[in-house]
Amino acid sequence: MEIKIETLIPFERIKKEPNDVFKIVDTYGQAILLKDNAPAYIIMKPQESAIVSQEQAKSLPMSSAYTLQEAMRIVLLDAEGNEMHAAELADAIYERGLYVQKNGEKAKYNQMRARCGHYPEMFEALKGNIIRLRTENEANV
Repeated sequence: MEIKIETLIPFERIKKEPNDVFKIVDTYGQAILLKDNAPAYIIMKPQESAIVSQEQAKSLPMSSAYTLQEAMRIVLLDAEGNEMHAAELADAIYERGLYVQKNGEKAKYNQMRARCGHYPEMFEALKGNIIRLRTENEANV
């Protein structure tokens, strides 16, 4: 990062002459505010290439740290009684960033139920759309 002497500005100047400070930012791309003759803050003009619109960010592929069943297991281990309603489980997995679909959306509650059928040794689907994690003791019986 190149620092030009013209961009070094006493902190008090931003209070007294903010428009002048912003003109410096427009001219040089940045201004460095000094407190006690040491850099304290940097005001930077964003580079157009660095700005990503919300729509562009949504179109970027998202990846998951875990498979859905791994994410379910992680959340259910922390849940009281190792069980949760399928919709709450889906929300918790998404909020913790453990799993997202390829389109970036959270997994649907019916996917939680489907994993119970695919992984009966790990999960049990109870009445009322409750998903329960089977413990190691149950798996060995």
